Amino acid sequence: MPSTYIPGKTSEEVARVYGIKPENIIKLGSNENPLGASPKAIEAIVRHVHEISIYPSPGYPDLKKAIASYTGFQVSRIMVGNGSDDLLNILIRLLVNPGDTAIIPIPTYSYYEVIVGAGHGKCVFVNRNSDFSINAENVLDAVTEKTRMVFICSPNNPTGNIVGKEELVELLQLTDCFIVLDEAYVEFASKNYVNLVNEFDNLIVLRTFSKLFGLAGLRIGYAIANESITNEYNNLTLVFSLNQLAVRAGVAALSDGQFIEKTLSVVEEGREYLTENIPFKVYPSEANFVYVDVTPYTSQEISEYLLRTGIIVRECSTFRGSGQKAVRITVGQPWQNVRIVSALNQFLVNE
Repeated sequence: MPSTYIPGKTSEEVARVYGIKPENIIKLGSNENPLGASPKAIEAIVRHVHEISIYPSPGYPDLKKAIASYTGFQVSRIMVGNGSDDLLNILIRLLVNPGDTAIIPIPTYSYYEVIVGAGHGKCVFVNRNSDFSINAENVLDAVTEKTRMVFICSPNNPTGNIVGKEELVELLQLTDCFIVLDEAYVEFASKNYVNLVNEFDNLIVLRTFSKLFGLAGLRIGYAIANESITNEYNNLTLVFSLNQLAVRAGVAALSDGQFIEKTLSVVEEGREYLTENIPFKVYPSEANFVYVDVTPYTSQEISEYLLRTGIIVRECSTFRGSGQKAVRITVGQPWQNVRIVSALNQFLVNE
């Protein structure tokens, strides 16, 4: 497995390697919003662009107030960072000591492994069930006196399924470890569990502006936890980890109800289309992507073929526990979804 996180390929990289014009490439490998960014966020950036000469307000009170209104939690329960990965970096430094362990049910987002290692912690990997659900008993069996953290991604990246409430509550009740619940894709799902923060002091919920709001390039993340954690986090984080335009855009995006509604509609319809029309096994998903078993072919074969046609998907062999037979496909605009279904059908014809 790679010792560093391997992000999805960029359009520029594919254009250079395969000699394809950038305008003919569709990027369905990084789970970005198919509609782009929130128009209100863009308007806010244009309106406040002259503010790039000044620092943002320490503590980002306007952004935290907007997040509080959006989530229903008090400002004192909210942490913000330069993307949710920045939050993870700081939380690891805050809560995990060298030699401590973190439990990671796999396959899942591979950055957890990278950041635990960077903090000199040790990863303990636990296999998910065959349907990629969490096996709470297996997780609990892996807990030792050295265990400080358990990572749960819901909806899970790359498989798209959500964690069951019963399993999550069992873990929260039966261990003193911190449970990091990564809800990066939760707005696309049928359930979220952020309100459990009110019941369990060992729960930390991560969120992001990169998916639903289309602000991946601005790097805005937030987390919700009990006040003792947020106070310690605020003492450790950089004074200015977010830039002024990101703060302005984040506040505006949270109020863009029309864009949110349109995004959810496009993703739901596109996810259904891909699930029903991709000529391979597609697992049920509650995210803005689908996880596809391409057996009898390998993920490398499929992704390489698609790259040559100008379509970027995520080849999943770099996700520990995913194996060599799966790709992850971001839900695109309707015409993009049609194009990838057509390309996959053409692959089978050529074979």
